Amino acid sequence: MSLQLDERLAETGTRFRIFPQPRFLLKADGSGPLFPEPEVVTVSVAPDDIQPGPADDRMFVVDAVNKLPYSRFFRPPYTGSTRPAVEPGEDGHFTHLDPAGREFSAATMYATVRRVLDIWEDYFDHRLDWHFESDFSRMELIPLIEWDNAQSGYGFLEFGFGRTANGTIDHTRPYCENFDVLAHELGHSIIFTEVGVPSNPADQAIDYGGMHESSGDLTAIVALLHFDSFVGHLLNTTRGNLLTVNGLDRVGELSDSREIRVAFNGKRMSDVGEQPHERSLPLTGAIFDTMVEVFQQTLVAEGLITADLRDRSTHLPGSAEDLDLIDADFAAAYRGKKKEFTEALLLARDYLGRLLAVTWGTLSADFLTYHDILRALLRADRALDGGRNQQIIRECFAWREIGPVPTSLLLRPHNLHDCGLSTSRPADDATRAVFPHGVTTAVAANASRKGRTTAARSRKT
Repeated sequence: MSLQLDERLAETGTRFRIFPQPRFLLKADGSGPLFPEPEVVTVSVAPDDIQPGPADDRMFVVDAVNKLPYSRFFRPPYTGSTRPAVEPGEDGHFTHLDPAGREFSAATMYATVRRVLDIWEDYFDHRLDWHFESDFSRMELIPLIEWDNAQSGYGFLEFGFGRTANGTIDHTRPYCENFDVLAHELGHSIIFTEVGVPSNPADQAIDYGGMHESSGDLTAIVALLHFDSFVGHLLNTTRGNLLTVNGLDRVGELSDSREIRVAFNGKRMSDVGEQPHERSLPLTGAIFDTMVEVFQQTLVAEGLITADLRDRSTHLPGSAEDLDLIDADFAAAYRGKKKEFTEALLLARDYLGRLLAVTWGTLSADFLTYHDILRALLRADRALDGGRNQQIIRECFAWREIGPVPTSLLLRPHNLHDCGLSTSRPADDATRAVFPHGVTTAVAANASRKGRTTAARSRKT
C-alpha cells in the first residue's frame, strides 16, 4: 500500500486497533510483551458504510454460538445462534473496544481481513472479487469457535484457538487475533481469484500447491510491513541486517520459539518433497531473498552501507566471527540513520507487493511450475522497473535450484534435421543457404542455371 493511500484513508476510513503480532509473544529478555499495545489502523470503508458486526459490502462477522467447524457436509451460510453484533463507538470508529473483551477479537478479525484486502487491492490496482462470488457476495468471518484449529473455505474464514502444552484448547491464544495467520488465509483467496485452479485432471498440481502456501506466507509478510510499530521493532533489532532469523521471516508465530514456517531458510528444491507446505519453502525463500537484496541495493545506492557489506551479508560466510562482524558493521551503518533505513525497507516492500501482484495476475494454474513463476517475475520486473532487478531475481532463484525441470522441452536442443531443415551441398559453400529438406537441390540447380544464363548474356553483349 502506498504511503499516499494510507494518508487518504486516515481522512476517510474507519479506525480499529489490532496487534501486529500475537500479544503473548515476549521480548527477547522475557521482560514483557513484545507488542504490549495494539496499533491503530485505518481501513478503506468509511464509518457511515460499516454496519455493526463489523460488516460491509465485502465481508461480515458472525460471532456464532456453539458452532461446529464447517465441513463438506456443513457449509455457509451459518444460520444458528449468534452473539450481539459489535457496535462502533460514538465517533463511528472501533478504537474504543477493550483488548480483554470478546468484542475486540471480533473487530480484530474484521479489521485484519479488511486491511489486508485494502493493501493488496492497492498493489493490484483493481478490486479483488471473491472466487466464491457465484454463490456469496460477502465473506463470512467467524472469530471464536471451540476448536483448536482454524480454516479458510468457500465463502468463509473461521478461527478457533491455539493449544496448550498438553493439547487442550488455549483460550488465551485466539487465532483470530493472529495477524499472520489471518493474512495467510486471505492470501489463499487472492490466489484463487487471480490464478484460479487447475482444470486438467491430469495435472498433479505439485508446484501449484507449493505456490499457494508460499503466496499465503508472502501475503502476510508484505502486509505485516505496514505496521509502523513492527517496522520500527524489526530495524531496531536487526539494524537492517534482515538476512537473520527475525520477526519478519517468521510467519504465523504460535509461540516465542515456534512458528508455522520460516521465510529465511536454506531450503533448495533438492531438499524438499511434494508436500505443499514443505515445497513452498524454496519459493518463499527465493522471493524473500529478492526483497532483501533490493532493500540492500537501495542502501548501497544511498551510501548507507558499502557494497562490500552487502556482499558479505548476502553470502553469509558462515562462521560466528564473520556473522558478528557483519552485525557490528550494520549496527554502525544504522546508527543515526533509522529514517533512511525505514524508507529503503518500505520501498523494497512496495516493490515486492507490486511485483507479486503483476506476477500472480499473469499466471495460469494449469500445469504451473516454479519456473513459470520465475519467468513471470522477470517479466513483471521489466514492466515495473525496466528490468533493474533481473540479475537479483535470477541469482536468488538459481541458488534455490528453481529452473526448468530436467525433462522440460525448453532444455532440449533442436538441430536442423529436427526442424526438417538442412544445409546445401558442400560444393555450394560460397553461396550456402538453408532450405527445407528436399528443396535444396532443385533450388541450387535453378540458381546455377540462372547464373550461367546471365554470364552468357554478358558475353554476347
